[in-house]
Amino acid sequence: MSIYFCFIHVVFLICAAASAESEQVLVDDKLLEGGSSPGRRTGTLYCRVGIGFHLQIHPDGRVNGSHAPDHLSLLELFAVSQGIVGIRGVFSKRYLAMNKRGRLHAIEKFTEDCKFRERFQENSYNTYASATHRNHRSGREWFVALNKRGKAKMGSSTRVKSQHVSTHFLPRFNLQEKSEQGFTITEYSKEKTKAPPVQPVQPVPPSPVLRVNSGPKRLGTVKYWPKFRFG
Repeated sequence: MSIYFCFIHVVFLICAAASAESEQVLVDDKLLEGGSSPGRRTGTLYCRVGIGFHLQIHPDGRVNGSHAPDHLSLLELFAVSQGIVGIRGVFSKRYLAMNKRGRLHAIEKFTEDCKFRERFQENSYNTYASATHRNHRSGREWFVALNKRGKAKMGSSTRVKSQHVSTHFLPRFNLQEKSEQGFTITEYSKEKTKAPPVQPVQPVPPSPVLRVNSGPKRLGTVKYWPKFRFG
């Protein structure tokens, strides 16, 4: 009888674990496929190594960098948990992933390989380390990195470190949604020196002419002869 109850208890635990896992999958699917949320950011990731490259995700699964940003470099970063983010190509519709060997690639479905730990560095750049894979012997993390030619580097390489510029990415997000919240500042000096508008000049009415009646005019000419006295 006790064996029967133990068997029922084990089956109940398995069913509960399966239901919890399915609920978690549904939550993850809603998080990934849902609309806009406060944890989603759309923009590019600029790496300052070499001449500077923007991280790209291709539809065939390749990952590299391009100096000039284009439609392949438009990425969507979304929060999975505290400090953990996912990176998705807007055009390719693939998720950035790192396998157990440290190789970067892109896949269609979000898995544990697509989770990266985002850290803010002192130089205003970010690093993205795999939240699933790392060096099991030393515990060293594996980072997303590009080389001087814009190719993806192996995260398991000993040369890929958080202090190296190849792992430093500058997020450049789209600020169109925040444009409505902006404001403008007008300089007081320019506003103060602005010339006042010119008022139209009103025509001055002519002053009235005063005419004085001086009597009838004489048309004749009067001549005066000087008088000389001799003696």
